[in-house]
Amino acid sequence: MILALVDRRRDRVPAAEAALCAPWEVLARLAGGLGPAGWRVDVVLVEDPGMTSLNAGYRGGDGPTDVLSFSYLVDEDPGDGTAGARAGERGARLDLWPDPLEAGESGPVLAGEIVLAPGFITTRCREQGWPPDEEMALLVVHGCLHILGWEHDDEADRQAMMACEAAVLRGCGLPHPLAKGA
Repeated sequence: MILALVDRRRDRVPAAEAALCAPWEVLARLAGGLGPAGWRVDVVLVEDPGMTSLNAGYRGGDGPTDVLSFSYLVDEDPGDGTAGARAGERGARLDLWPDPLEAGESGPVLAGEIVLAPGFITTRCREQGWPPDEEMALLVVHGCLHILGWEHDDEADRQAMMACEAAVLRGCGLPHPLAKGA
């Protein structure tokens, strides 16, 4: 998948790439190993109040969260027969197709958005003693996997998703900051 960076913060200090804490090249390489090469994922940066609103509106959560993912893919064949991503290939959990409304566009198909709150993430990392670059890499992989159909509603799914995250991160020489022994 191709990453595109969208900065929706009012106060754009630090600059978007610096706000990510991890080098853009690393994040792009991580996403590049997932999903079809012609699918695009927008990485959208928001401030904490914006993330609080999104978290409340879409998850019923209280306060900001680190990452939210919005997939624009469908898991039922819209009629063209061949899935854009097959379950088990390049991180896809399910057979997935681009939304027919997106598929007609020129250029890469927008597969989804990963919304990040860099202020919240860096504060939490500082408080927890976590390396922010590793956390940001994990959140991008985590968001991409959600777009590719992964969920973590129960313990088995959480463990499976964490194993997939660890494998993707390991492929770029990075540890999974939350996995024991990673």
